[in-house]
Amino acid sequence: MKKTILTASLSLLLAACASNGGNKAAMADDAAAAIAAAETARQEAQAVGYEWRDTGKIITAAKKAAEAKEYDKAVSLANKAEAQSVNAVKQQAEQSKAAAAY
Repeated sequence: MKKTILTASLSLLLAACASNGGNKAAMADDAAAAIAAAETARQEAQAVGYEWRDTGKIITAAKKAAEAKEYDKAVSLANKAEAQSVNAVKQQAEQSKAAAAY
């Protein structure tokens, strides 16, 4: 039992070390891809006239974080902006459906 716990703990420790010291270029690529996806989603929300107020600001903050090599923060912000845009498009569809029902 002790060997199993020790082995599991060691595996988790090694995985954590590997992820923290990972490839910076890959992390930069992840941030760039997340920002690009957020921007695409923002443009879709804008096209239907439902872009939320802060989405562009969040994307700008994600870009600044990426420039500062804060890739985790950049990805997190970009994902938040993308989710807002997806929800904005859903909101527009629901509002259009509700308006058509009247």
